[in-house]
Amino acid sequence: MASNMQSIKRRIRSVESTKKITKAMQLVATSKLRKTRNQLEELKPYYSKVQETVAEILQNNKGIDNPYLKGNNSTSTVYIVITSSLGLCGGYNTNMYKTMLANIKEGDIVYMIGNKGASFLGHRHIAFKDQYLELNSSLEFNDVVRLVDDVTRIYKNKEASSIKILYTEFVNNLTFTPRSITLLPVDTNDFEGIETTNKLTVFEPSASEVLNHLIPMYLQSVIYGYLVESVTSENASRRTSMENATDNAEELIGDLLLKYNQARQTAITNEISEIVAGANAQ
Repeated sequence: MASNMQSIKRRIRSVESTKKITKAMQLVATSKLRKTRNQLEELKPYYSKVQETVAEILQNNKGIDNPYLKGNNSTSTVYIVITSSLGLCGGYNTNMYKTMLANIKEGDIVYMIGNKGASFLGHRHIAFKDQYLELNSSLEFNDVVRLVDDVTRIYKNKEASSIKILYTEFVNNLTFTPRSITLLPVDTNDFEGIETTNKLTVFEPSASEVLNHLIPMYLQSVIYGYLVESVTSENASRRTSMENATDNAEELIGDLLLKYNQARQTAITNEISEIVAGANAQ
């Protein structure tokens, strides 16, 4: 009986140590979540203004001829995939893996962000480009600019018919949805609901030339926004997972304490019974 009580005490100490770790990780994830949510809010004015300008050009120049607005006959697609570099974030990566398998086919060009996604594709012998693996940790806008330069060059050289991004949409602190968005060719229908100034605007040298510079800026802001949104979803998912793990640890400690007290009471009862039996024998 004593050995059983010692075993339960060891388990309680082990679970308490685990609880301290999960609680600390929960607090760290909460802090990071607050930071990335603030970044997400700060990005909206810039992104909205660029989007409004693109919408105004497209609205005032119907049928404009621009390479960013039309596809080509290539059979390949460029995918920018955002996963995490750390674990313990619930179903965040698992859901993205399913989205990757449902979209990526042989011959596609994959730009991977996040070590978890790189490991997943590596185990399945699927080729990918790894120049931007740490972008989800650094969140460097200059790296996003280089990424946009790379993918738009591939698109303009007609090595791919479209450019898509796979990211995780942040709905709220408990809901995160993996999504596939087409970045190029630009779909003019995406801008129909955006309010514009409705003023006559003259573009020099031409509206198409302005779009050639404006659409890469638009892609930079969109991709950076999706990147921050994915990191926000990752932190929210990790916070939820660690919160659940902490709650489970507390529940397990309570069950173990109950078992320990029961074992202790049984041991005391047995000792009393032995004393009474010895006294009666005398």
